[in-house]
Amino acid sequence: MKQIIDKIKAELNQGGMDADKVISQLKELREFFKANLKEPGYVRMIRLAYEDIEANGDYTFLFLEESDGKENLAYLLDLLADHANKYNREELQEIRNLMEGIEPEIEEAEELDA
Repeated sequence: MKQIIDKIKAELNQGGMDADKVISQLKELREFFKANLKEPGYVRMIRLAYEDIEANGDYTFLFLEESDGKENLAYLLDLLADHANKYNREELQEIRNLMEGIEPEIEEAEELDA
């Protein structure tokens, strides 16, 4: 898994992102997660990531608001690399909600308090 993630991050760190190459590598990572881990939510996130790149030519789920698509994708990959970490799992859930268009419950509670 780490080797696949490192290959994708190396591609992202080059000047321009070769979308086809990144998509291919994300598909490889998805197959690894599917075959070796019982984490269907992460498998879905990886699929949503490469489908987003296929549709838009870039990763457009901007979890880190001050960063571009490549930096956000690299951050997602960092979280996936250590997916068992409690704090990473929480952030991965937040990113998955963003990818699926689910509004955070915290904001809803804040709106009710206002």
